[in-house]
Amino acid sequence: MLKQSYLACTAALVLAAAACSDSTGVNGGISQADANQLAADVDATSTLSATDFGPSASFSIGVDGSGSSASVATTPFPINTTFTVTKQCPRGGQVVFDGSIVGTGDRSTHSLTLDANATRTDTNCAFDTKDGVLTISGNPNLTFKGHLNIVNGVPTGPQTQQHKGSFTWSRTGGSGTCDVDITSSFDPATHTRTITGSFCGHAINVTKTHGS
Repeated sequence: MLKQSYLACTAALVLAAAACSDSTGVNGGISQADANQLAADVDATSTLSATDFGPSASFSIGVDGSGSSASVATTPFPINTTFTVTKQCPRGGQVVFDGSIVGTGDRSTHSLTLDANATRTDTNCAFDTKDGVLTISGNPNLTFKGHLNIVNGVPTGPQTQQHKGSFTWSRTGGSGTCDVDITSSFDPATHTRTITGSFCGHAINVTKTHGS
């Protein structure tokens, strides 16, 4: 009888362990590797250029180093306007940024400084992960802050972004809600982007190098 009870308890423990493994397996949750990759990918879809903010902000300044050939104004001018930008996600769906910008532009020097505050709303925004395509949607959304600085037609100094809030996610084998609080800084001189903070319960500190 004692042996049977022991076997029964052992079987129960094995089943319980299996159930826990199923509920917290790689497909069932967001792993550290997932969080690192998704934090970088979510941040990448938020990269906004001067042209995203409309003619008053861009006046033909390109972040690739090409400046406007026409000098319409010879003194810096203030920028204070609203914007709505829609970006497509890597594996389908979209993300919409709706907010405002303030800053200063100078057509004579092809320079621009902008600070954006916006709401980021993901709608079935899909990304690749090691365990399949993962889709996120707003919960209801994330707040977004961005800083853009261009001098003589080229990005200069840290270009920063912040995301904070939560979203819902789903993937074959799992779904849930993630809290997000990340900050990224892109250094144009070294073509590196560093993302730090917290993402889906994981501490994030990721550096990506972009092609020069």
